[in-house]
Amino acid sequence: MLRSQIGFFLLILLLTAMVAGWREINKPGWFPLQEMRVSGLVNTSVAQATTAIGVEKGSNLLSVHPKTVQARLEALPWIRSVHVKRQFPSILLIRVVEKSAVGMVREGDRLFLVDEYGATIKPMEKEDPLMLPIIVSAPGEEKATQVVWLINLLSKHTWLQGRISEAVSAPGGRWILYTKQGVKLLLSQRTDQELELLKRLQDQFAILDRKVRQVELRIPGKAMVRFAL
Repeated sequence: MLRSQIGFFLLILLLTAMVAGWREINKPGWFPLQEMRVSGLVNTSVAQATTAIGVEKGSNLLSVHPKTVQARLEALPWIRSVHVKRQFPSILLIRVVEKSAVGMVREGDRLFLVDEYGATIKPMEKEDPLMLPIIVSAPGEEKATQVVWLINLLSKHTWLQGRISEAVSAPGGRWILYTKQGVKLLLSQRTDQELELLKRLQDQFAILDRKVRQVELRIPGKAMVRFAL
């Protein structure tokens, strides 16, 4: 009986010491945060990231919870993923992976940046990079699906990719593309074949560099060219 009481008493002392020790090392004077190293920021400013992190210099590093910092940063529009690590005694390491804007979608009179998955990053603002093409989805069509489809199409036709300023989807899988020079390209569902035909015309006649208003490619194996007056 006495031995059990002594054992219980010692256990209480041990737990009390552990709690007191934990409280002590969590005081600001222990493991003070001296440096935050953030890598991977491209479109997110250091000031934005620092504000989102919300941890002051001199804070006890033990009181900084990596999951909390991760969640705060991932709430920013450009951030895709975050890895946070505490490096004792005084450094917080943060590695960020940002989203990649591949174009813009137009919804009404507003533009939104979209990533390679067709997901909206944020509304377009003056300080944001201009990412062409501007994509307009057909009514009732899944925006993300159409964005991904178009980006994949242009990535297969790299000779044309940098020329396109706007892409408008039409019902039935048809597209209207506009070049930066203002040439209107009319495409059916046979886009790959039609763009191969257009490439042959471009290689032979530099058709997209001439005063052309429109190229109709929806007739199989043919191209109808309307010149600008």
